Amino acid sequence: MQIVYLSSEENKNEIHSHFKEEAEAKQKMGLMVGTKPDANAKKLLYRGFSMLSKKDYPADMRFINNYETYKNYFYLSRYYPYISDLTIETFFVDDLNDELPKLIKEKGWNKVFIKKEMTALEHIQEGKSVWPNTPLQEIKDLFSKWEIKGAKYGVRKYVDPEILKDELRYWVLNGRIYRRDNIIPDIVKEAAERLNGMGSKYYTIDATPELIVEVNPGESSDRHAENSPEIFASWFKKEFA
Repeated sequence: MQIVYLSSEENKNEIHSHFKEEAEAKQKMGLMVGTKPDANAKKLLYRGFSMLSKKDYPADMRFINNYETYKNYFYLSRYYPYISDLTIETFFVDDLNDELPKLIKEKGWNKVFIKKEMTALEHIQEGKSVWPNTPLQEIKDLFSKWEIKGAKYGVRKYVDPEILKDELRYWVLNGRIYRRDNIIPDIVKEAAERLNGMGSKYYTIDATPELIVEVNPGESSDRHAENSPEIFASWFKKEFA
């Protein structure tokens, strides 16, 4: 198998600086890496930034995932039904209109966290995705900057950030769960057993010991600073070499 990385904008033959350290560790462990599929590779695995349209996903049939499996673990509305009883209570709407406050109140909630599938507004400002702290029209206007075809708004019951302080990332490779301390909560094991059915060979679960926070595709998930390039590479070598 070859791991195909996003290339540098300046040099299409050079791995993007964000992934370079990781790629070098994998190469040292004997894994084949590069920015273009090698003719001799039987299977391919992609690592790059988030992709919002099918045209951005590599088209070679040798890739072990495709755009549909990528979306399964990228779109909240796709993976939520598999883990609805393990994660933050959520409902979905096509638009943020005047009816939404009524729907929220019917749930007995007075505050919600709003995502547009995979995207929140926390990178703009902490709490920016929280209603009523941020007016619905402002949330809608900010989300309009991302053209995400067929995307729904996920309206999530507000969870006190203190509850999420123990959130950790777990990697699921070939159906097996990896973390550097090898401590896997039961809720993560249960979630992975269900989510494996959506077809991805590599994805991530972000969770506390009591709650699944979100799921992400492995193509674009960050390894996080707690995972050294070497330990991260060792997981991929074990599963994909």
